Amino acid sequence: MSKIHSAITILFTLTLTACVTGSDPSNSQNSLTSHSTNQCPTAVTMKVDGKPVTVTAPNPFDGLPNPGMETLQGRFSLGLLTKEVGLFELLDFDAANLKAGTFTGDQFRLTLANSPYSSNACTHAKYKSDSKLVIEKYNAETDRKVEGCVYGKLDCDGKLVEINVPISSTIP
Repeated sequence: MSKIHSAITILFTLTLTACVTGSDPSNSQNSLTSHSTNQCPTAVTMKVDGKPVTVTAPNPFDGLPNPGMETLQGRFSLGLLTKEVGLFELLDFDAANLKAGTFTGDQFRLTLANSPYSSNACTHAKYKSDSKLVIEKYNAETDRKVEGCVYGKLDCDGKLVEINVPISSTIP
């Protein structure tokens, strides 16, 4: 009986240690883009140079779906309007790839326009490997609703902007 008790104690200790030493989402050393399980957030989150920034992205935004999505000439695009930060856009994703999965930043462009952090559009050119499109659910045959998230890093005139956006909208 003592061997079973010892094994249970060791297993409990290992489980407790794993829980305590797991990543802390409030730790600024952790990146918003380091998702090992591809879990998407429930709200838009953002950091500028490692510090959290409050972002509101009302849905709808002045009557427009937010995020807004479309496919045009075989390319999928997504736009998210925020009150404080500007317009985030995911552009040039091949619409033929719209299916459940995780797609890296070399398959699309991620930009931030009209931002207080840059006089030009911010881009993810330096951080393509840190940008991801996660599609958890999509059915082209039925409702064309995309569920998932976009996360990535953008360069805004030397400032590092990290964004994590949940997606749950229908492509018209």
